[in-house]
Amino acid sequence: MTINMKDAKFDRLRGLTDDQFAAERLRLRTEATELTERIELTADDSERFDSLADDLEYIKRALEQHSRLRELVEAGSIEAGASFGVGGASTHKDSDPVRDQALRNIERAHKAGRLTESAATLSEHLVGTDSVAARLAATTGSDAYRSAFAKLVTDPQRGHMLWTPDEGQAYRDADKVRGLIEGSGGTGKHLVPWDLDPSVILTNAGSVSPLREISRVVQTNSNAWNGVSSAGVTSDWTAETAQAPDGTPTLVPEPIPVHKAASWVPFSIELEQDGLHLLAELQKLLVDSAVQLENTAFATGSGSGQPTGLITALVAAGGSVIVPGTGTEALVSADVYALQNALGSRWQANASFAGNLAVLNTIRQFETTNGALKFPSAQNVPASLLSRPLHEISGMDGVINAAATESNYSLVYGDFQNFVIVDRVGTTVELVPHLMGANGRPTGERGLYMFRRVGSDVVNPAAFKLLRINTTA
Repeated sequence: MTINMKDAKFDRLRGLTDDQFAAERLRLRTEATELTERIELTADDSERFDSLADDLEYIKRALEQHSRLRELVEAGSIEAGASFGVGGASTHKDSDPVRDQALRNIERAHKAGRLTESAATLSEHLVGTDSVAARLAATTGSDAYRSAFAKLVTDPQRGHMLWTPDEGQAYRDADKVRGLIEGSGGTGKHLVPWDLDPSVILTNAGSVSPLREISRVVQTNSNAWNGVSSAGVTSDWTAETAQAPDGTPTLVPEPIPVHKAASWVPFSIELEQDGLHLLAELQKLLVDSAVQLENTAFATGSGSGQPTGLITALVAAGGSVIVPGTGTEALVSADVYALQNALGSRWQANASFAGNLAVLNTIRQFETTNGALKFPSAQNVPASLLSRPLHEISGMDGVINAAATESNYSLVYGDFQNFVIVDRVGTTVELVPHLMGANGRPTGERGLYMFRRVGSDVVNPAAFKLLRINTTA
């Protein structure tokens, strides 16, 4: 891409530090991703996308120039203390080498196609805000660690003997970080490369895991994410010189523990002949396995040894969170209106509908007395319902059986930013060199046992309404 670095349209970017450039790049990439997800781009959208691309190219070149100048300073080619930057402005001098290496690894993985745009954006955010995540990306994200890990996977017993000096050092550096995260060294455990970590790569799984797309997803490096919930701050109109009213909110701690999720991946010895190709295939397998496990847990997980699901938490909250159906033992169009009307105005602006595909298809078939569709926008892609987004959650109730006595939670409406998914960064694997058959003889397969930690819960039930349709046998 060709741009004029001296163009006046880049004036607002001149003089930014590396940290400010990183933050601006994150914002620009997020906006560009939102544009690319639209079905059709208007002329204004296309013009804005071109502007974003130019700004991102400017930031890329500016950071490259900063890096070259820093190298000259370190080599003694420029007098220490001299200022440099794009347009003559000074830049951030207190560069963090760990963070810089992490960002280089992320950029390299993104260019190689191993990290999607959304995964790279998340990675940059983590590196900029969490020192442990920065160390993880700096060590496990390097090409040397990736190739060292591939050799271990293909030959768990002797793979380390084939390491180059760089690969050996990369593994030792990563193992130190693993000890920091887990609190103990352990044996036989290995951190997966950064671009294989489900807590990073699942950020782009919205098409198959809707709750990750519409909920609040956070990362932690401990055994729980500690947040707070509040009904909000109360504001009032006051007369001149009158004492301000007490609008202090009640802050309630909302710790969300992370639970162990394990995956077992057997593979044939023949596959070990191409270790790096095997890693690419493992990425697909690990993502699919994690998504299938999470889809159920995020919807109806019990919270005991697994994440607390959205529906589980709302049913437990009960009270006004539950909106009863009309009493006909079937879903009717009036239920949809009643559900939306029940939610408080504070949460309406960011609210969405969600339900099982079977329920959504029932809604799509509702007709007026004249045969017209009542909710035609539910047919669209992306779908909407009563001017709000409509999403599919496969783990919710999909069948309302009038012949059984049960409560069917068919449709949920609310602000999904109040449902929090927590990923603990840093996924560990153990390698099993030989798998045995039923008779105790080798099958010609190896195994990879991966475990990570993830949690979820509702932090503010008042932000949701859940439709309940009771049936009686």
